[in-house]
Amino acid sequence: MEIWPPIAASAVLLLPLLLCLLRWVHQRRFTGGLISGPGSLPPGSMGWPLIGEMLDFLRYFKFAKRPDDFISKRKARYGDTGIYKSHLFGGPVIITCSPEFNRQVLSRMAEEETLSSGWPSNELLGSSSISVVDGFLHKRLRKHLMEAFTNPKALNSQLRIAQPIFISALENWVSKKRIVAYNETKTMTFHNICQVLVSFESRELLQKMERLYRGLMAGLRSLTINIPGTAYHHALKCRKQLTNILSLEMRTRQELGAQKHDFMQILMDSVDENGAKLREIEVVENIVSLILGGYESTSDVMMWGLYYLAKHPDILEKLKEEAKLVRERKHQRELLSIEDVKSMNYTSKVAEELIRLANVSPFIFRRVVKDNVLINDYCLPKDWRVIVWIRSIHLDSKYFSDPLAFDPDRWTDFRPRVGTYSVFGAGPRYCPGSSFARNQIMVFLYHACLNYRWELLNPGEGFVYQPHPRPRDGAKMIFSRAAEN
Repeated sequence: MEIWPPIAASAVLLLPLLLCLLRWVHQRRFTGGLISGPGSLPPGSMGWPLIGEMLDFLRYFKFAKRPDDFISKRKARYGDTGIYKSHLFGGPVIITCSPEFNRQVLSRMAEEETLSSGWPSNELLGSSSISVVDGFLHKRLRKHLMEAFTNPKALNSQLRIAQPIFISALENWVSKKRIVAYNETKTMTFHNICQVLVSFESRELLQKMERLYRGLMAGLRSLTINIPGTAYHHALKCRKQLTNILSLEMRTRQELGAQKHDFMQILMDSVDENGAKLREIEVVENIVSLILGGYESTSDVMMWGLYYLAKHPDILEKLKEEAKLVRERKHQRELLSIEDVKSMNYTSKVAEELIRLANVSPFIFRRVVKDNVLINDYCLPKDWRVIVWIRSIHLDSKYFSDPLAFDPDRWTDFRPRVGTYSVFGAGPRYCPGSSFARNQIMVFLYHACLNYRWELLNPGEGFVYQPHPRPRDGAKMIFSRAAEN
């Protein structure tokens, strides 16, 4: 029995040494062969074998609920360099978190094609998705998508489709009296975007697709482990079912010669300068990606709109005043046109401030595709991912005064410095649906503030930040019809 105390004591002494050795080996695995190359790696740590620094990431985003401390901790430890190395989401990464570095990554380096899209799993997005393809294919797809999103007839069509859906949802909330805004705005937005993009109206089909999209989204945030029982494996199955649904719709239109006034039809009919049409897989995979990109992000901003306006009745009153002026120019029950939306200056400021504060996507992924890539004498190793951390900049007092305050008036005669406002990305991969999202948010705010009122049930509730920022209770509220005015 006397032998065990010395063994236990030795184990206690050796364990820290073993842990340090494991970290050193993990660090050398990714950085050892890069020391002699051009430039130097940014400061930072690769964390632990297999998991890297994911525990630290989850600690601040999920458990401590202080997501901005993830970057603050690295600034305090390694200096405010604006660039750090790490190991996150299953692989080595370079994190950029300054306006200068972010601008170079999203614009200059993307234009030079030294960086590509860097989503953790391209397989979930599809090899033909604009989120994945590069070079000529990306430019070709982007041209088709921009034409579809910015076509004046399409813009008015999108508003004609969206407004009855918004009004119907708002009336449904009145009948429920108590709602969880996080859930309700998601369902409303999903139905709207599916009708705009593919003219789907069947409630049963939409409910099935929404479940599949939630499974797909969960897989995008998980480790890429494709074995039964994992979120990633389930997401692959969800994606396959979604592409089958959309492929069937496209083939049905072709067989019947049916013409519909929606986004899918625009993509099916569009031709490039050589007269070539998009292939079926290109249309389908980009519809999947567009629904994915516009579903949660837009609905979350709408949820935050209800939340912040409930807490700021003075801002809500200004919003109502502008909405009343617009309504006075319309016939009774006449819907908004794109010209009306463009005239709503204060509503535009409210939408911009909501988009900034919501920070739905805290970062943007890229991937290094060339050798010897340098950024201000720092080395970006080939095949490493680059995480452009935009959240910390949107909430930095150096770029936005009193950054945590909900203040739409900050956008009066204000243009953010280049690299400080990147909610829709920047450069050649700037989101082609940015105007669509802004218009949808503004139209929703118009109908909500003009005809309804709401009150938060738990105004002091805290927040959670995984998978996206939201009030802990999902913004529970009492929702009712406003008095006639």
